Amino acid sequence: MKKPHRYFLAAFAILSIVNLMAVWFGLEILNFTTKPLLVSCLAMWFYFKAEGNWPSFSRYFLLGLCFSVLGDTLLMFVKTGGEMFFLLGLGSFLLAQLSYVMAFFKFPNFKSGTIWRNKWLIFPFLFILGGLLWVLWSSLGAFLVPVVVYASVIVTMFAFSFNMRNRVSNGVFILLYGGAALFVLSDLIIAMKKFKYPEMPENTSGVAIMATYLFGQVLLTLGMSKASDAEIVKVK
Repeated sequence: MKKPHRYFLAAFAILSIVNLMAVWFGLEILNFTTKPLLVSCLAMWFYFKAEGNWPSFSRYFLLGLCFSVLGDTLLMFVKTGGEMFFLLGLGSFLLAQLSYVMAFFKFPNFKSGTIWRNKWLIFPFLFILGGLLWVLWSSLGAFLVPVVVYASVIVTMFAFSFNMRNRVSNGVFILLYGGAALFVLSDLIIAMKKFKYPEMPENTSGVAIMATYLFGQVLLTLGMSKASDAEIVKVK
């Protein structure tokens, strides 16, 4: 008999395809129906996959998934409810990124990570942050402070994912770092669409945003699950 967590991963895959089709064809009701369920399926998969084994880094990661679900839900109401929902969604994802940062920090052997051992490697990430803010700065207006704060935190999450190198297997590192990179790319597309190029077509930009976001989240979730499994085996 298949374990129940597998059904949640299958549901995530099916719902992702349906949601991307809804975004492409502008099917708002279908988009609203499926979007909150997407990362919810990942969270449920991660929860049941753990089978009661909950080191602190796993709890923080699950918390990040839950904040992501909240962020997804709030951002759906920006068009009808105004920019307050954008700020609330941004705040939810800020908490999600902080939770992911804590998950990477709490994972064993933080000081064995690549960046901790080679601190100069933080500079490429600072360059990414500086370049992003330089491009957006003149267009941010009233959103300057929240965007600067959020950008700083998500790039920190990106850097912390890179610090997982040498702490997990190469395969797991690729999942985590690749997932973090796609998450950053998704948010970059959102920022460019909202603040620099609002004339970007809704369907193409929307699909690009959701595809990179969903792929990023599933890679992060799979990577953290595998990392957790490996640590549990070591303890046993």
